Amino acid sequence: MRKVPMAMCCVLMAAVVWGQNQIATVTSSAPFTLRGAAVTPGQGVPMWPILAGDTVKAGNAMTIMTFPDGSVVTLDPASEARIDFVNGKPVFQLLSGAARFSLKSISAVQLEASNKTRKPKALTGTLTLGGIGAAAAVGFWTVGTTVAVLVGAGAAAGAGIGISEAVRGGSSVSPSH
Repeated sequence: MRKVPMAMCCVLMAAVVWGQNQIATVTSSAPFTLRGAAVTPGQGVPMWPILAGDTVKAGNAMTIMTFPDGSVVTLDPASEARIDFVNGKPVFQLLSGAARFSLKSISAVQLEASNKTRKPKALTGTLTLGGIGAAAAVGFWTVGTTVAVLVGAGAAAGAGIGISEAVRGGSSVSPSH
């Protein structure tokens, strides 16, 4: 008698899971949160499914969401988003922080921030709670460090550092010999 209710329970669970469509996949190099549960990468699962209504919160590394058409949205560390499926289209709603996107078409994924739909002007860019902007420089080569390196190089050249060694002495070298 107990086998029948257990079998019915399994069929019901399968129907519920089957009824929810996967919208995207998520992966990261550091722990992150999916549906309120902590996910630790490197446990043999390279990516996890995102279902309608799921929230994703990045840990201390970028968290990458890939949609079926190949569009990608990357959450910055400590940022959070909700992913949904409305009128046959994936919806990415930024809840906190910032995200970078690379879309296959302007309408591939509906982007939202501050409870407003944000229409991108380009296929790539940055989504913040203030809106959408062009992709910002990331890493060492920001505007500030580029200017500092150029100013430092100019000062060194003006002082003759390094240039005098290159100009004086040494034997000449010909490319043909």
